[in-house]
Amino acid sequence: MYLERVRAKGNSYLYLKTYHVREHYSSNKLTLYKFGRVETALENMYHWEQDFKAFPSELKQIGCTKENLASWIDTLETRLHSKNRIVV
Repeated sequence: MYLERVRAKGNSYLYLKTYHVREHYSSNKLTLYKFGRVETALENMYHWEQDFKAFPSELKQIGCTKENLASWIDTLETRLHSKNRIVV
């Protein structure tokens, strides 16, 4: 799983995606969750970090944890991926 930033109409939107091999598709990216605009997504993530009960059940069902949430927040704050330090 990884975060992907998409620019559209002057705004940046944030998606949680994964690679998934699919026949007859030009892209092997599969969107797991749509966070919305980056600013709103970061505010929501801060809230979820304080109150993990409010964390979306869709994310819990696909196996996302509090550690993933902390990593996402770090990625958005620094604009770098924590594993490889690649600019987002």
